[in-house]
Amino acid sequence: MKNIIYTLPLIVSTIVNAQIKESDYYSFYKGGEKYLKPIKFVLFDYDSSNAEKKIDKQKIYFHIEGESFVHKKNHKVDTCSIDFLQKVKLDNPKDFQQNAFKYFKQKKQEVERKTNNKIHILYPVTDFSSYFKVYILEKTKDNRLLKYEVEWEHPTF
Repeated sequence: MKNIIYTLPLIVSTIVNAQIKESDYYSFYKGGEKYLKPIKFVLFDYDSSNAEKKIDKQKIYFHIEGESFVHKKNHKVDTCSIDFLQKVKLDNPKDFQQNAFKYFKQKKQEVERKTNNKIHILYPVTDFSSYFKVYILEKTKDNRLLKYEVEWEHPTF
């Protein structure tokens, strides 16, 4: 019985840690402390004139509200219930640049306060795509959702 009690927390912590990948983190500079990326969910709507999906051999391209996202075949695709939409906050890709800048500025100030040291990053930072983990949610005909893990590419400046 004692063995079960001691091994159960070990197994649970291993499973939880196995869910997080290296790509789920970012750092302000090479070799710096790593921070977990905030997760953003975007709903892909076929009926919208501002949404387009292109399928290539190894990639799927999503163009939504002027932003581009790429799903590579080695990234995961999950299937989930339509009820998942009620559990998450959907984000508008049109606001990603502004939200990423605010997040970057807030996190930078937080780190500077914590370490009592200025992080020397030149302004303006031109690429905020590495600060968010983005999932595209696509409705299927059978009232399910496909959840694509994507990379935010070519952010507009």
